[in-house]
Formats: sequence, structure tokens, C-alpha cells
Amino acid sequence: MNILKLNPLELTEKIQNREIQLTVVGLGKMGLPIAMVFTNAGFKVKGLDISEKIISELNQGNTTIAEPEVLERLGKAVKNGMFKAYIDPKEALDGSNFVLIIIPVLVDDQGNAELDGLLKTYDSLVKNAPPGIVFIQETTLPPTTTSKVIVPRIEKQGKKLDDDFGIVFAPERTYSGRAIRDIEQNYPKIIGPQTQKSGVAAKLLYEIVSKKGVILVSDPTTAEAIKTFKGAYRDANIAIANQLAVLADKIDIDILEVIDVANTEPFSHIHRPGIGVGGHCIPVYPHFVIKEGLNHGFEPMLFSDGRKANDYMVNYAIERITEVTPNWKRNVLIMGLAYRGGVKEHRLSPTLRIIPKVKELKPLSVKIIDPLYTMKEIENIFGSNTAFEPNELEQALDWASIIIIVTDHKEFGEVDYRLFSNKIIYDGRYVIDPALTRDFFLIQPGRIGKLKSLKIL
Repeated sequence: MNILKLNPLELTEKIQNREIQLTVVGLGKMGLPIAMVFTNAGFKVKGLDISEKIISELNQGNTTIAEPEVLERLGKAVKNGMFKAYIDPKEALDGSNFVLIIIPVLVDDQGNAELDGLLKTYDSLVKNAPPGIVFIQETTLPPTTTSKVIVPRIEKQGKKLDDDFGIVFAPERTYSGRAIRDIEQNYPKIIGPQTQKSGVAAKLLYEIVSKKGVILVSDPTTAEAIKTFKGAYRDANIAIANQLAVLADKIDIDILEVIDVANTEPFSHIHRPGIGVGGHCIPVYPHFVIKEGLNHGFEPMLFSDGRKANDYMVNYAIERITEVTPNWKRNVLIMGLAYRGGVKEHRLSPTLRIIPKVKELKPLSVKIIDPLYTMKEIENIFGSNTAFEPNELEQALDWASIIIIVTDHKEFGEVDYRLFSNKIIYDGRYVIDPALTRDFFLIQPGRIGKLKSLKIL
């Protein structure tokens, strides 16, 4: 069935009667939740991934993706024949009308989007896609990529837009730890169509699952800009907070007091500082914006400087600790591998930058503990003898002399403060209440004034 040949009334009927089929490409942290949203809404969904292990686990109703409701929905969908995963593109696309692509696109060391994997995926999809397929690009891309890179590449294979294929850019708008709720309840879906036909088709599809509705914007580039500009905006605002925290230390005031009071005014929305920005979104999207600007003869300096400011916070932590103790010949404990509390994701986590910098200072040893990661998982990244098990927090604190808190896991906030006795602690996430500090040396970014007033410094 070529849905691009149907009139809007026929297409609406087919979608509402669940007579169309979807394929989701990339069954990871966001792809699988999206697939489960549609199976839960009564659509048959096929999945496509390059990992045989993932395919095997999913087809048995199992997954390690720690997103609420995903495992339960997966088990139900597999049992009822509403979901099956494939490694062969031909099998995965057979009979499908929509293909949702959500595979990672990161940046290289120069800030260029690494598009090769995505474009090769499209080559394979186009080769195996039935006529009238509508591609829905969910992975975030630099503005103009869909229209100026992906569409021409598909057309080079002899495919005609609005006849053989349609395409929209429809960015995922999810937050790790609440993906399904975000898709179904929290935000309207954004759709940027290459042509009106594909836009109408995608809009009708997503209106079934998005309670906040669908916003149909002018074109794919506009939709790409909405996603990347928002990410760059957040990164820049975090950078402002981090720069203000450094300045607050210089003039002996408490940045959190400043922020709390300043934000009582409706025109002030200062973010909370920290030890750096991680994850697959916020540290990446500014590079998309920067590079696209440079491609058009314009350097968005604010975002370049913001990236530097946020990455600097790791160096700042080490500088502050060195002011207290130039001698790093001690055991150093990094509390947290995940980039955000309560989420098992360490992509671009500040810890990945802290470890090599601390090792340059030649400590006795450096180890990591994270309640969401086993010792084996951490040591697979950093090597042997670099981690504690999640249940060994007390032993880890006893072992350490210098502690750097990178992640605001709730477990870290519940530690008996007596276990911090005689330690030097850099709390990069404001996990510790300075008012409860007794016999350990606490440092928090931007709070020299507060800590001095409490006689901690």
C-alpha cells in the first residue's frame, strides 16, 4: 500500500484503523520507547538494529534499557505479535509504511557531525523500502541536513519524492528516565515536512499517540533548528551560570543565594552551576549550530565560548582542590559516572574528562563508584582496579582521601556525613548541605562566601 497515493480521508481511515505498519530503526534508549509507544497504541511495529544480541533479547521480551514502562510494554507486544525485531533491512521493511530513524549522530573532535553511519543506513533503507514509504527522521541533525543531504542522496538512487518516498524531520523530545511519558503526554510533537503529503501523513500518525498534539512547521530545516537551537540555548545558559559561579568564588559570595534571589524576578532565569555538562544532547547540539554557522560565513561565538566555559568546570574543580592540597599523592574517589542523577547514561559525562586529568597529577589511585554501574561495567571502560561495586560506598569513602562528586544520585545525598570525616570533598552537584558539615573540608563551585561564613573554609 503506497500511502502517498491515498487522499487525506483514506489515509486517516487507514491510520485510525491501525491498517498501517511501522519500522523503527535503532532500538536503543530512545528508539525502543518510541516503538513501544506505537505498539501500545495498537500498531504493529518492526524493529531494525545492527546488534544481533539486542535483536535476540528483544524478541524474547527482554531489554536492559532502564526506562519506565518499556520492559512491561515490550513483553506484552512480543507476546501479542505486535513487535518483532530484525537485523535484515529487507525483512524489517517488508510491508511498512513509515520508517522512524533514531540512531546516534555525534560530533568528531573538530565539531563536525558524524553522518556517515546515518547516510549508509539510509542507503540500505532506500534499497529495501516498499514504494510510498515515509521516512521520519527522529535523530537530531544539524539544520539543513534533511533537505540538503539526505533527500538528494535518496534521489540519487532513482527515487522520486512524493511518489516513491516522503520524508519529514520529527525530532525526539525526550528526557532520559521519562521517555514514554514525554512522547505520550508532556510535549507536542514537532514535524517538519519536505512536502505537504509527507507532512499530512506524519501528522495523522503522531496525533494518535501525542496527547499534546502535533505542531506542523514550515520545513525540515525549521524543525532541525528548533531542536538544535534549544539545545544550544540550554548549554549557553548553563555556561552563564558556571561563569558566574567562578566569579562568585573570586568575590567571596554564595552563587546559590544570588541565583535564588535573582530568580524571584520574572526576567531572571539563571540556571544552576555544576561540574560540567554531559549526555548525548546538550554538549553536542551547540556544535551543530556552530558548524552550520561557519558553513554560512558566520561564527556563533557565544556558543563556542559556552562550550569552553562548561568544559572548563572540570579543570576548575581540580584547580580548587589543588589550592587546598597541592599534594595529590592520595586515594581519589570519583562519585558518579552517569552524567545525571538517576540515569544510567555516561556519554560525555564529566567523569570521562576528570579521570585523565587527575591521573596526570599522579595520585596513589583513582577509583569510581556509581549506584547504577557494576564494578565490571566501570572497569570495562577504565581498566582493572578502577571501581567499587555499588554496595561498597562505605568502603569507598573509607578508602578515599579526596572525593569528587560528579553526579547528583540520590544515594549520594543520603550518605552518613560521618563517613566524610577528614576528607577533602569537591561537591560539583551541591549534594552536601554545608550547614551539616563538621570535620571535613568541603568545596562547592561558587560558594566560597557561604563556606567561609560557616567556617568550613
